[in-house]
Amino acid sequence: MRKYIRILLAAILLTTMTCCGSSLPKFSDNILFSINAGASGYGTRAECTDAEIIVYTDKTVKIFMVESDYSTIAEIGSVTLSEEDYEQLTVLADREKIYHLNVTDGEADDGTFYHITLYDENDETLISKGGYMPENKEFMELYKNIHEIFALYDIDQIVEDHRELLDKE
Repeated sequence: MRKYIRILLAAILLTTMTCCGSSLPKFSDNILFSINAGASGYGTRAECTDAEIIVYTDKTVKIFMVESDYSTIAEIGSVTLSEEDYEQLTVLADREKIYHLNVTDGEADDGTFYHITLYDENDETLISKGGYMPENKEFMELYKNIHEIFALYDIDQIVEDHRELLDKE
């Protein structure tokens, strides 16, 4: 029931924003968003290698990382989300809300880069929100909540397994 209330509230917010003249670009019909895995800012080259996790509107999630040559990017895994988890992600990762987030880099000397990327109607990068140790609490909560859903599908384990492979080569 709470999920439907959230969806209803999101729809009302969308209608309010549209009626108030808020101009937004057209988002991709194929890609919901992408998010990075969050690599360490220090350690071996493999530990510092990040992954891009792309959530498609057909409920497919694909994980991309560099190959052992560190110049070729390849798909290292793919999962299909349940209807419920996909719907939860669409509510969580409201593209209009992400588009308007104001995120700045933090003051830390050592840490991690986090980002969420939105795509335009041509499936090209529209905007990427995040940064180096971002200080926006709302952004970090969103980032964490998305990764909690991914944990149900062992996406972080797929990334870690690939990092181990990179470390061996």
